[in-house]
Amino acid sequence: MTSKTLLCLFFLLILLPACSTKFFGSSAEEQPVQETQKTESSSYYYDFDDILVPRDMKLQPKLSFVFEGPHVKAGVLVFKGRVDSVSLSNYFINNMLKDGWQLSSSFKYRRTILVFTKPDRDCIINIIDDRLSTSLEIWIAPKEGGAVTSPSRLERTLTQ
Repeated sequence: MTSKTLLCLFFLLILLPACSTKFFGSSAEEQPVQETQKTESSSYYYDFDDILVPRDMKLQPKLSFVFEGPHVKAGVLVFKGRVDSVSLSNYFINNMLKDGWQLSSSFKYRRTILVFTKPDRDCIINIIDDRLSTSLEIWIAPKEGGAVTSPSRLERTLTQ
C-alpha cells in the first residue's frame, strides 16, 4: 500500500465513527425526547422540604451542617457547581416563591445575596461567582419568637 492509501484509510477510520450516529444511530423521534425531558427531577430538596436546589449544584457535606431540635431545624448547606450565577439567582427567585417564601431583599453582582422570609424562619442564599465554578450557600435560621422552643432557665427564674 502506498502512503496516500494509508492516509486515506486512516481519515476514513476517524470519520466513520463520528458519522455513525448520524446515519446509523437512533431515530430522529427519540433524540428530542431525551433533551427536553428536564422536569422537577432535575432539582432536589435536601434537608429542608421547601428549598429546591438544582441538580447541577453538588452538596459539599464537609462544609455544611444542619441542627435539628424538637421544634426547630436550622443550618447551612454549601454547594458547588458549574452554573451561571445569574440563572441560579433567577432559579431561586422563581422556586422559592412557589414554595411559599417571600423575597425581602437582594444584593447582586460578583456576589448575589437573596433574603427570603417565612413567618417562622429566614433563608439567606449566597451565590459566589468564581472563575471555574459557582459556590452556593443556603443559610436557614428560625425567627425570634417564630419557632416554638422551651423557655430558658433564666426566663423561668425571672417569671417565678
